[in-house]
Amino acid sequence: MKTSICIIRSNPVRPDSRVEKEAWSLVRAGYNVHILAWDRDSDHPEEQGFITVADERIPITWLGYKAAYSAGMKSLKPFFRFQIHMRRWLKKHKRDFDVIHACDFDTAFFSRRITRKQRFIFDIFDFLYAEPKTFLQRIVRKIQIHIINQADATIVCTEQRKEQIAGSHPKKLVVIHNTPFKQQQSGAEEFCLQSDSPRPKIAYVGILAEERMLTSVGRCMERLPDVELHIAGFGQLESFFTKLSQETDNVYFYGRIPYNQALQLEAECDIMTAIYDPSNENCRRAAPNKFYESLMLGKPVVMVKGTGMSDLVDQHNIGTLIDFSEEGFENGIHELIRRREEWPDISARMKCIYRDNYSWDVMNKRLIELYLQLSV
Repeated sequence: MKTSICIIRSNPVRPDSRVEKEAWSLVRAGYNVHILAWDRDSDHPEEQGFITVADERIPITWLGYKAAYSAGMKSLKPFFRFQIHMRRWLKKHKRDFDVIHACDFDTAFFSRRITRKQRFIFDIFDFLYAEPKTFLQRIVRKIQIHIINQADATIVCTEQRKEQIAGSHPKKLVVIHNTPFKQQQSGAEEFCLQSDSPRPKIAYVGILAEERMLTSVGRCMERLPDVELHIAGFGQLESFFTKLSQETDNVYFYGRIPYNQALQLEAECDIMTAIYDPSNENCRRAAPNKFYESLMLGKPVVMVKGTGMSDLVDQHNIGTLIDFSEEGFENGIHELIRRREEWPDISARMKCIYRDNYSWDVMNKRLIELYLQLSV
């Protein structure tokens, strides 16, 4: 009988590249996989459906509790409603799953082993409060350490993230980087840019949150008339970019798009961004999807000094490092455009780094090996 796995995520997985990759890999390896997800777009009863990842259709259950992204305390009530419903759903289906694969603290706390026979995996995308400053933050960190110690296995997304969980004693610890896989770049619906001009094109696809300095990027475009910004995603800044794209002839906003089209958009552009606030402890050890996507696609990347993977950008000369400021971003774009003749060489280096060190083939083997060890 096939092992059955429930992957739990506190977003709708429309898209969520890491969850999609892991689910795809496990299905391809012969496991039964079901995703339980929090649909923040609207209030609704349990909704059954499928997501398609490359050539696999994966069943998913959405629990609908409307909540904004990056809204802090405003999302507390729907967050707890989701937690209660999630726990109730898992108890109802406790005999259906052999493994609970919980992504981050916001699903792991209430979803820990429902029955003694179940295995539990704590998949840490972002570890909360590794450097706690308040009593509550210290409590949250202590709970996460406890979950790690109790879990059958723990997954982190970079080697540097091991430092965050210092003091824990995981039974098994595996590093799986947030790297894309080429199957995700293909899809039935081909994606076309809204511009065919020869101007250099910057791509950003992801959560539209202020902490990623996106309003500053948008404002910079008014001073960079010979450069285009192609941006897609969802979140609190959707209306800002809708308006900016209507008022500025070098900004193109696509709204929410599936992950395969996100990769196609990035492939059609020239420069990618992975901009995070270095004052945030998680950002200093981040494993940005955009960085790994830029490696696979061979696109020079703009990153902030001192954030996750910036050392690799500097070491291999595959982009530019900037200060976390509007002026820093503008200077970084000017520098990359001055180096336009180097882009083919940069692209070749990036693809080699991806192939040899970070390809999903490598990460897939780590994930499946972990699951094989759990079944022994």
